[in-house]
Amino acid sequence: MNRGDSRYRKPSRRDQAIPPYRSRRGSIILFVLGLVLLTSLLLTQFISRAHTELLTEARRSQIEPLRNEAYSVLQVALAVLNDLAAVDEGLHGPAQGWGEPLVYADYIPPPGFTVETAILDESGKLPLGTRDATVLQNLLRELQVPIANVDRFVEALLAWTESEAIARSLDRSINAIDGAPALTAPQAALRSFDELRFIPATRAVLCDEQGDWNETGRAFLANVTLHPLSAINVNSASEVVLNALGLDAGAIEARRTTANDPRDSVLRSLGDIRAPAVEAANGIQTGVEATVLRIRIITAYGARKFTLDAVVQPGGPSPTANPSPAEAAETEPRPWTRNSIDSGFRILEIQENNGY
Repeated sequence: MNRGDSRYRKPSRRDQAIPPYRSRRGSIILFVLGLVLLTSLLLTQFISRAHTELLTEARRSQIEPLRNEAYSVLQVALAVLNDLAAVDEGLHGPAQGWGEPLVYADYIPPPGFTVETAILDESGKLPLGTRDATVLQNLLRELQVPIANVDRFVEALLAWTESEAIARSLDRSINAIDGAPALTAPQAALRSFDELRFIPATRAVLCDEQGDWNETGRAFLANVTLHPLSAINVNSASEVVLNALGLDAGAIEARRTTANDPRDSVLRSLGDIRAPAVEAANGIQTGVEATVLRIRIITAYGARKFTLDAVVQPGGPSPTANPSPAEAAETEPRPWTRNSIDSGFRILEIQENNGY
């Protein structure tokens, strides 16, 4: 046998390579694995999105009953106010019974629901829209604000809200605070208490270094209101506000605490307090009627809560005794709006918060 004959040559490594059909099978396996991975990623994204949508829908379904109950409680509170105003010939102070309207109405929430309600008299506070700088200065002094800061505070606030005060105390452009852009004084009434954070002179008195309300700031906000008032109700005004107005806070507080019947503690006429004190009210009108009320309602079911905050004013349209044929024919409930509340009150403001 000739060893040089090619028929008897030993196979080389090239001759021993993987057959073509095995290479194709490996490519198919890799393709299938890639397809499975892609499908898994798409399925994961789909499940995540579906979970988010289902969670949103579930939360919405939980909030709607809370919202409906909150507006039902608002109707109850307005009915209590109407009732007491008719019985006592006006709303004077929470001691009449409207401070706890659900107790007065013997209201029982649905099973599983908890409801908290408070009616606050905004007309017992000092309106920030007042042009009387003296009363505002007195309020700050009652809150133990240093005299040097009091004048700067009042001048800056007037410059922010009044056009004629700009030239004497504040440039039109407010200096930037903590990197915030410079602001131009709006020369209009405050629309939010947060505006006070952007005025350097007021921020220095009411806020801490982080811009949060400090103790003085919280006390200040508790005694002022953004709503315009025709008169400040001395029945619900705090001792700080009464002193700022120049009234005899001691005599009024004694009247509140010494009465045997809580209803007797309510002043029904300015003649119930000494006339000299009323005359010393620095030009601010005082009265004994609650003219702006804030109704705060919190409904809860388990861990979910809904907050409704409504500001109302007596003297709104009276409820219609006989509804029109179009109203009587309605079969679907009307959406909640300020026109949906039938009472003798005007609704000035409504705020909802379903994340409280």
